[in-house]
Amino acid sequence: MISIEELFTGTADVTGADPVDWDPLREEAALQEVHLLDCRVSPPTGRAGLLLDMRTALQYDTGNAALLVVRGLHTFRWEEEPLERTLLPFAIMNSVPSVARRQWRMDIGLFPDGELSLSGTAAEFHLLQAAGIPEGLPDYSEHRLDEIRADLPWWDSGCTVLQSSTTSAV
Repeated sequence: MISIEELFTGTADVTGADPVDWDPLREEAALQEVHLLDCRVSPPTGRAGLLLDMRTALQYDTGNAALLVVRGLHTFRWEEEPLERTLLPFAIMNSVPSVARRQWRMDIGLFPDGELSLSGTAAEFHLLQAAGIPEGLPDYSEHRLDEIRADLPWWDSGCTVLQSSTTSAV
């Protein structure tokens, strides 16, 4: 078993994983209703990672987590309307991948009110089964992240790679 962190850093071997049936690196709206849990940007490695909770996904029957990694990071832009909250899940309402000028890009619209855009020379998507994660979502209301984190896939979660996709170099 590998950790999600190892997938992000590129130290895990994912050769032999099945191809992704509904590929979010190429298909619009493939990530609809997926929860965005965390974003990580690593300037020294030129990578960005989106940690996703797949238990609410409309397009996937298997997997409870996913990781989208952008390599050769060119842009990372987050916008949201500031909301009074302690903890609030952001659901992906639309995801639009594209390729222009040798750059892969994804624009993501989020509910309740957020936008995320990132681009780079290549991208990877890994559909995962994170160990120890319950089938149901945690109750976000009136909780802090540290109180529900055990019920979420996280960077240190052990996981099995179910399916993978890559754009290679665009």
